[in-house]
Amino acid sequence: MGPEQGRVICCTAMKIEALKQTIAKNKWNAVILGIRADEEGTRAKERYFSLRDKHGEWDFRDQPPELWDQYKTTFPAGSHVRVHPLLDWTELNIWEYLELEKISLPSLYFDRGNGTRYRSLGCVPCTGSVNPCASTVQQIITELRTTTSAERGGRAQDEGRGMETLRKLGHM
Repeated sequence: MGPEQGRVICCTAMKIEALKQTIAKNKWNAVILGIRADEEGTRAKERYFSLRDKHGEWDFRDQPPELWDQYKTTFPAGSHVRVHPLLDWTELNIWEYLELEKISLPSLYFDRGNGTRYRSLGCVPCTGSVNPCASTVQQIITELRTTTSAERGGRAQDEGRGMETLRKLGHM
């Protein structure tokens, strides 16, 4: 697999099928994920408790409303659910929390003297760096308060309707 196969084919094999196999092998009824609604348009359609069909697929066009903190939490036996506790957090909220708790992070998030860093980490073929040269969590927080660029702007899988297709097939 690699980018020469096309991002949907590559991501389906490397991410979606791997996740489905892991869920099946471990017989998990649910997995907890750290996605946020502000990351990408299709993720904004997610729900806190998100039912997947027997193939792990998700119908983003048919989602129940979640009004007034009323969440659907009961599902048929044998169902698989994705749980998204950070759905209403923003990228800035995440970085502020990381700063508050003094959580150590991979160096790829920070400029290492070459004028680039990563805002969103994924697989090598799909992930591009960004130019803002923040080298500390506080510098990233300052940058996020004024930036207009999308967090996942450097991710090839998000181009066009790529992520929508991948999410429908079962991508996180």
